Amino acid sequence: MTDDILANLRATAAGRFWDLVGIEFDSAAPGHAVCSVRLRDEHLNYNEVVHGGVISSLIDSAAGGAVRSTRTAEEIAARPHATSDLHVVYMAPARGALLVADARVVRKGRTAVFTEVDVTDDAGRLVARGLVTFVIGQGPPVRRD
Repeated sequence: MTDDILANLRATAAGRFWDLVGIEFDSAAPGHAVCSVRLRDEHLNYNEVVHGGVISSLIDSAAGGAVRSTRTAEEIAARPHATSDLHVVYMAPARGALLVADARVVRKGRTAVFTEVDVTDDAGRLVARGLVTFVIGQGPPVRRD
């Protein structure tokens, strides 16, 4: 089952925003997802540390993966979820070659899902923590043409 969840997350991310940033899904289980990003020069700000936007994107991606792991494809198609609140606490400058985000669903309701995410660097230091809320939509998404 966890292999199916991980394969689904990777297929969803392929060729989209996650590829642009370099975010990869490393593992997944119901209510849990782990993402990572191998850091490149383009991820750094003028202080030579990882830009906060990279970290917040990693947090949002891992949290979204954790939420997706609790819902069927049919549920997502009928009532897709989307980030409604993203709160990030930056605890230390992120340096090194790799950041890892470990996300877990802490509460799932009918219309909202709440997650917590910890981001560590390759030295194992906690560099950020995120609280992400997802709203579950009332109907199928409106498609762009």
